[in-house]
Amino acid sequence: MNKYVFIGFFFISSLMSSQSINLDTDVPWTIGVGVNIVDNDGFRFDDPFDADNWNFKNPLSINVERKWRDFFSTNLAITLNKLTKDNKQNNGYLTESSNLFAVDLTGRFIFDQYIWEQNPRIDPFEGYVLAGFGYTSVLSKDSMMFDVGLGFNFWLYEDIGIRLQTMGKFGFNDYQYLKNYIQHTAEFIIRF
Repeated sequence: MNKYVFIGFFFISSLMSSQSINLDTDVPWTIGVGVNIVDNDGFRFDDPFDADNWNFKNPLSINVERKWRDFFSTNLAITLNKLTKDNKQNNGYLTESSNLFAVDLTGRFIFDQYIWEQNPRIDPFEGYVLAGFGYTSVLSKDSMMFDVGLGFNFWLYEDIGIRLQTMGKFGFNDYQYLKNYIQHTAEFIIRF
């Protein structure tokens, strides 16, 4: 795990210290704190909104986002949750409830400005797609993940808002409980 954390921090610090990036936004940083739901039912497409097996115990989501352009940003997120043994987890059941820990580093393409013209400081809505990589740990097992998702920022008052995001996470291993899952997030966000 230490090598993945090191790689993540190295990547973020490299982006922050880069002198070649021309920042064209006046609010480059966004921080967020909120909750997350882990939908680990094996990507059942027959009923995607079946919440019977969603995991929502001790959920926490914290993230830091750096906007490089009005249309591109990078984000580092840390999420905690608990997979319960009573819920079906990727078509199986855990022998004991277990904490889930995840770190994700993603790039975000903010697309709503291509749909209608706007001023980013007063626009109450921001839609984005994201892709990146992450690390997830459950029951002393860990996996690198490929992340893709969709999210929306709703700016309620200037630089204070709410973020709603859904991210699909695809594991690079065959461990049943870390193979694939969906994570829904709702956060309170502040930009500065």
